[in-house]
Amino acid sequence: MSRTSNSAASASLNQLTVNDTHSSAASAASKVSNGDFEKQIQQTETASATATPRWWESKSLEHKPLDGAYGWIVVASGCVMLMFSMGCVNSYGMYQTYYHLVQFPDEHVSTLSWVGTLQFGVMNVFGIPAGILCERVDTRLVSFVGGVIMAISLIIASFCDDAIWKLIITQGIVFSIGASLVFIPSTSIPAQWFTKRRALAVGIVVAGSGIGGLWLTPATRAMIDQLGTAWALRITGIIIFAVNSVASLFMRSRLRVQTRDKIVDFGVFRDMRF
Repeated sequence: MSRTSNSAASASLNQLTVNDTHSSAASAASKVSNGDFEKQIQQTETASATATPRWWESKSLEHKPLDGAYGWIVVASGCVMLMFSMGCVNSYGMYQTYYHLVQFPDEHVSTLSWVGTLQFGVMNVFGIPAGILCERVDTRLVSFVGGVIMAISLIIASFCDDAIWKLIITQGIVFSIGASLVFIPSTSIPAQWFTKRRALAVGIVVAGSGIGGLWLTPATRAMIDQLGTAWALRITGIIIFAVNSVASLFMRSRLRVQTRDKIVDFGVFRDMRF
């Protein structure tokens, strides 16, 4: 009986030793992983500080206070820009209904839906080159050009009342390219100006897309009922140009992003954290 108890105690002691060894190894691995991660962050900050400023960048921006008043101006600008870009995408259903009932009654609904489908699809696909463009060009210029493209595409679409393929190109493809140039800076720049309230700031910006769909949809319907689709597109385009031109002035990047040598770096797929 004594031998059995001693064997059990010895086995328990060995198991505890093994567990302690595993815990120590896991703790050491965690420290190494955290150390590597902190080292990468430090290297990124150092690269940002030592990078040569480009013509549109001001070194003093990095010393502006975080969670300050200018940060909330950036948030408001991003919210308004998403309100009109994503709001137009969300309100396309009003145009499709009118196209099907009045303007293109012989066209199949699936053909008309290509305009709205391409607005979402092309905007997501073109977001990749838009992000690369933001690394190399002033984000204020990128967002301004995006607003100009959206406005011009809607104004041109107002004259395309004889063929649906023209609307697919203008209101569908060209508009979504401009929307992607607005979407990327609007969602990425505000986070640079906050630490404590970063989640709140980004949430307010992203909420602009839903707010835009909430009020722009009935506004679009009212314009179509009273003025027709042509003037509804023109008025929306003019408003987008005016509002986006002002809001884009404040979409300043706080940190200098080091330009990557590779446009697409497939090495991130070898990173376990990715």
